[in-house]
Amino acid sequence: MEPKQITVLLPDMFQTFLKQKPLVNPYYETVKMESEEWLGRFCSFDLKMRRKINKCDFSYFCAIAAPFASRARYRTLCDWGNWVFPYDDMFDNGHLRDKPEESQQVMESLMMPMLGNLSYMDKQDRLRIVEVHDTIVERMAMETYQRTPTGVQKRFALAMQGYCRGALIQIDNQFSKKIPSLEEIVMIRRESAGCRPLYHLVEYAHRLRVPDEVFDDPIIQELENLGMDMVAISNDILSYRKEQAEGVPHNMVTVCRSNGMSAQKAFNIVGRLLEHRYQQWDMAEASVPSWGKEADQEVRKYIEGIKCVVKANLNWSFKSERYLGSDPGLVRVTRRLEILAESPVRAS
Repeated sequence: MEPKQITVLLPDMFQTFLKQKPLVNPYYETVKMESEEWLGRFCSFDLKMRRKINKCDFSYFCAIAAPFASRARYRTLCDWGNWVFPYDDMFDNGHLRDKPEESQQVMESLMMPMLGNLSYMDKQDRLRIVEVHDTIVERMAMETYQRTPTGVQKRFALAMQGYCRGALIQIDNQFSKKIPSLEEIVMIRRESAGCRPLYHLVEYAHRLRVPDEVFDDPIIQELENLGMDMVAISNDILSYRKEQAEGVPHNMVTVCRSNGMSAQKAFNIVGRLLEHRYQQWDMAEASVPSWGKEADQEVRKYIEGIKCVVKANLNWSFKSERYLGSDPGLVRVTRRLEILAESPVRAS
């Protein structure tokens, strides 16, 4: 017997700056093919995984996130994007989902080269998918025509640390069967959704020259956090059907349902979190201070980069088949999504 399905109404996610039609990098179609082929060869992926990456189409995400990037730097961004999904899936629904110690070792292996410890590079058991990331870090550190500022590299490394930390917390919770509160899962997903590294990949791809002190400003930090929350919240809404079917517990809608809410109420509650972030964004963006004419131009481009990442996530989610099946366009128009009726086990 087929599992019973119900239909929920999604929140209106295309608000504030997300109403704007996104720009798309002109190198999208050619670089997409190159990046996917390279990753498949490098990791010796089978045909099933290659097709999965192709359907995921994260190069489209990257094309909206960095519409003005050169071909070479856009390619680096695509390689990271196509890498992150098979890497992340190892911890979400793969062989490491309930193995915190092994996961910690893989995360350390990923981070050590970025933290200056190259001893990991010589290990024979280093995963090929981790070595993919090494090549991306190398490209960021040593450009043929123009060196990437060290500040960008440091910010990217710190952002990757945050992503690893968030992913490991999710694995620990899954291993211990802990169901976090909604407030806790929002903070965990802020990091584990992998949004912050994209800010600095876009900063790199667009060759920005933002003064380092700008990143210490509380308004800039608030905009970064709001962008991360928008990506994480909308991602949890739109990926819920896929993650529900796979038994992935670290999802805001899942947490709400685990605490006894109906499906529609859970989507409504998480949708209100998203709407609140939209309102906060408009207020924060209007409060950005000045660092002088030249710096302000770069800061404005960086803030636009955050917005592009958020736009990329939402528009890609309604184009890719990763979350919404074979007709994501219909879901976008109707805002109606079929999910499994059965709720997760209620929290004790």
